Amino acid sequence: MSGICKSTITKLCATACLCIAMCVCAKSSSAQCGIALKDEVVKEIGKSTYLKDFRVRLEPVTTSKKQKEEFSILLNKGTQYRFTVKADSACTDQVVLKLYDFTKFYGSNYDESDGMSYTSFDFFCAKTQVYYISLSFAGGKEGCAAAVVSYVKNY
Repeated sequence: MSGICKSTITKLCATACLCIAMCVCAKSSSAQCGIALKDEVVKEIGKSTYLKDFRVRLEPVTTSKKQKEEFSILLNKGTQYRFTVKADSACTDQVVLKLYDFTKFYGSNYDESDGMSYTSFDFFCAKTQVYYISLSFAGGKEGCAAAVVSYVKNY
């Protein structure tokens, strides 16, 4: 009887290990897109100083509401920041970064009126507070995107 129990326990442990390994591999394979993409964006920030990055993998939109990821960041008064974005090379859609707080929209790399998209935009912070960043795709397609916040200078 103890042979059956040991065999069952061994099979259960092997199954559990396999499930854990599959979860870890799935997580790391989807994260590689963001890490490699972040490294590409960091190369494009020029002489500004890297501060923080945000990486997203968005699924295609199936409803009229666009999918987006939102993040918060504390920005300091008297500082010029640069927001740089890039989509994965496999993505045909334009990545959209929007900066706002509870009451006001401050800027974006995407001009909705003419559909123009820019790699980066600068923000001159007039008030120390928590700001919010949303990342989405203009057409609602799926893909991977990365955004980097960098320090340009104090003014």
